[in-house]
Amino acid sequence: MNKKSCSHEHLTSTEFGQTIICRECGIVHLHVQHLSLRFNVENFLGLADTLSEAAKKVRAAPKIKPKQSYLRRVK
Repeated sequence: MNKKSCSHEHLTSTEFGQTIICRECGIVHLHVQHLSLRFNVENFLGLADTLSEAAKKVRAAPKIKPKQSYLRRVK
């Protein structure tokens, strides 16, 4: 039984994560900090589209000011 080993192709790397694909298996590997996720290509593209749409909406919204804390630190 000869199983062909995966041939990983580097897609992108940023300070936030790394994405690698095996075109033979059709699996995309997404590494974010200590989290590693595997998706088939269709599901990965769906997630990427969802995140892109959310990012557009966040960038288009007015800047949100952080709420003031009700707790105060006393020295």
